[in-house]
Amino acid sequence: MLDRWKLALVPVGFSMIVYGNSLYGGPNQRLGWVLFLAGWVITVSGMPVWKRFVDEDPLRAGYERYVWVVFFLILFLAGPAHVAFKAVVGAAHAGDYRTAATSLGLVYLMLPLIVRWAEPKDYTFVRLPSRIGRATFFRTVANAAGIGAVGAFLGARFIATYPAPLISTVLTLMATMVVVTHKTFARARKLCTQTCIDVQALLWAMGELGDAKRRDKPASGLTDWRRWRRSRQATGAKYADKQMAAHQSWHTLKLDLCTTVDSGYRLFGLPLLTKGEVDELEREVLAEIEAAAPTDDASMRKNLHAILKACAGRIDVLA
Repeated sequence: MLDRWKLALVPVGFSMIVYGNSLYGGPNQRLGWVLFLAGWVITVSGMPVWKRFVDEDPLRAGYERYVWVVFFLILFLAGPAHVAFKAVVGAAHAGDYRTAATSLGLVYLMLPLIVRWAEPKDYTFVRLPSRIGRATFFRTVANAAGIGAVGAFLGARFIATYPAPLISTVLTLMATMVVVTHKTFARARKLCTQTCIDVQALLWAMGELGDAKRRDKPASGLTDWRRWRRSRQATGAKYADKQMAAHQSWHTLKLDLCTTVDSGYRLFGLPLLTKGEVDELEREVLAEIEAAAPTDDASMRKNLHAILKACAGRIDVLA
């Protein structure tokens, strides 16, 4: 039986390493050495527990890179958190704010790129609900870091000369954070709602096309020439309309699947599905549409229903 509490050893140990390192060169340097070494011992002790935890479920095997995301956040947010504490007790100075602004700015710029790199590449459709959640969560963290960087920059610039206006500035930045967070989650809900609508439209169009194919299916025992002739006759106007409707439904859904969940800027956003998964799904859907007879591709339909299920929990027709 795995003791889940031991999973906390790694983040706790790494936090001790970072904090102990920050004490180097100061009056508490000896304490820093103790925390630094003890942090490494605790971190190394927790690694086997994490390995057993990952091995319990193959779906967890894709998240190893997110350990580095956590380390990145701890490393770059420890300093700003310390500055925030000093600001509360009135001990912060301009140099502290400049350091915090630099760290928060790096988090704002680098975190979305690191999240895209760390995102698991296997079991994409099974992981889709959590993929959407991670996209919105880490976008919120990045936005908070960016707004915090602006606040820290203003603190470094005006704390000595104009401290009073900083109060109204902080309130403005807090309101800005509420607005951008709302827009991030509203964007995800709107994309999920539209994706559900378009998946259902595609499934309906393919069902109609499949019924048309079954009605026009050649009887058994016909010659190859008569089979070919019968299949050609099935491409009448009504059949062609259903086939065109299925094509249009897929291309509409494809736009949804390629859209980024958390941001309109593609370089920094996480798309709903990876390009490889979209291309593979497109190949399966088009093969089903172009086939002369229903193929009943279970894998393709399973993936479409997985997308529908992943987005269903975030439906908001008023978003």
